[in-house]
Amino acid sequence: MIILGLLLVLLAVAAGILLFEGTSALTDGVDIDILNGTVSLPPLALLLTGAAVISVFWLGWALMRHGIKRGSRRRRQAKEEAALAEQRRVDSERKMQEEFAQRERQLAEERRRHEEETSTLRREGDERVEEQHLSTEEARRRAEIAEKDLRDRPERRS
Repeated sequence: MIILGLLLVLLAVAAGILLFEGTSALTDGVDIDILNGTVSLPPLALLLTGAAVISVFWLGWALMRHGIKRGSRRRRQAKEEAALAEQRRVDSERKMQEEFAQRERQLAEERRRHEEETSTLRREGDERVEEQHLSTEEARRRAEIAEKDLRDRPERRS
């Protein structure tokens, strides 16, 4: 659209220059020299031709302005969309980092709890082993005493 507007503006400027150069007086007929040829126009036709040239010029100018505005609006929208996409990406990244940190905290808490449970179970197991060891020692001592009593009893009866 910008190129079409620019072409129309240039065409109107060229036609205006040719009309200006070609006219010398506004009497009965106006001879216009155009590209090694002469065109004779009455003053009214010259006036209408000038109005048409100006209309084409303003049409080209309007198309060019519209194209420039449209292009700048598209660029501005593209920049805004890019900025919005970047903001969304940053927000998404921040959210993922927060979720990751939260999961890490949960995992650390689970590890701590698991280690506490493991240490409690080991301690309880060690206590049970110690109790069994003491019970075994006590049973062994009793068995030794019982054996000693059994050895001593037959000697007493004899």
